[in-house]
Amino acid sequence: MKKILFIDNTAHHLFGQLHLMAAFRDSGYIVEALIPNDENFYRKIEQFGISCHQIQIDGKGVNPSKDYSLIQKFKNLFLKLKPDLICSFTIKPNLYAAIAARKYKIPVIAGVTGLGTAFLSKNLLNKIVVRLYKFAFKHIGCVFFQNNDDKDIFDQLKIIPNSAISLALPGDGVDLAKFKYVGLTESINTTFIFSGRLLWDKGLGELVAAIKIVKQKYPTTQLKVIGNYFLANPSGIPEKQIKQWEEEGFFEYLGMVDNVFEVMTSVDCMVLPSYYKEGLPRVLMEACSMGKPIITVDNVGCREVVEDSVNGFMAKPRDVDSLADAMIRFIELPFNKKVEMGLQGRYKMEREFDQTIVVNKYFEVAKQLLNK
Repeated sequence: MKKILFIDNTAHHLFGQLHLMAAFRDSGYIVEALIPNDENFYRKIEQFGISCHQIQIDGKGVNPSKDYSLIQKFKNLFLKLKPDLICSFTIKPNLYAAIAARKYKIPVIAGVTGLGTAFLSKNLLNKIVVRLYKFAFKHIGCVFFQNNDDKDIFDQLKIIPNSAISLALPGDGVDLAKFKYVGLTESINTTFIFSGRLLWDKGLGELVAAIKIVKQKYPTTQLKVIGNYFLANPSGIPEKQIKQWEEEGFFEYLGMVDNVFEVMTSVDCMVLPSYYKEGLPRVLMEACSMGKPIITVDNVGCREVVEDSVNGFMAKPRDVDSLADAMIRFIELPFNKKVEMGLQGRYKMEREFDQTIVVNKYFEVAKQLLNK
């Protein structure tokens, strides 16, 4: 049996690929994971019968000494684990696993889940990262993107060789059965929800400013916030700031939630005003799948999910007034129009974002690379 090794920079992030790992396992492949041990999601992955191996990955910036050490660790682990195929996700695993895999001629499928802060501006870090990608992907087997914008950037920079398979997928797709349609419940008050890592780039600061405006007109409007702190990132919002906003009554902070579906059932609309270099936000797909309208911004990865005034509203990035206006427009919609928006979101997920589309494409490419 062929062995596939999945690699990610956190166990929490790889847990989102559990459906893909399980699909390969159920089809007769040996599936293992190489991830940092966070003692929570690491164990959850193991509980699904997938062997996990530990590796320490520093997700912050570029450090030549640490990054060279990471490549050597990958080489040693690949020699020990002997995978036939590697599926990697996020920047450092994509870069350094691909470099290490060359030594043993192991084919690699790299999943680009967004370009991150390195591509926000053309500075020294951007130049370094582009050169690293070109070197790392010199012999890559396949690169999957979560949106066409990211693929276009890599094509323009000539990062991916002609010999590699290169495709944009509908993000990770959404599990239509798990995030089943529940629609909306008519209520006097409107409840919005934000779900994502607590980063300034995710637009939470703008959302707080927008909810201030909204509450002036509709004081009983509620906002729930789900997400984990990510202080290792320069854009991480301090815990002190989150607590201050909550104490001032702008939102209810729920922390990290295991059962997102349960929380989402009782809300009216998902808001994600992110200007981060997104891949394709899973939370927007999950909300749409459940029949919840969405409000997001005209940003890479976000614009793919929303059709303005059809399944939600699209505001301008980093524009508090535009965001507040979209939220007020939603509040003032008749209930039947909100329900129709939710239905259109569900239909869109069924047509374009079904998780099986992504799984089938991974299977197709895996077979190609393993049979070379």
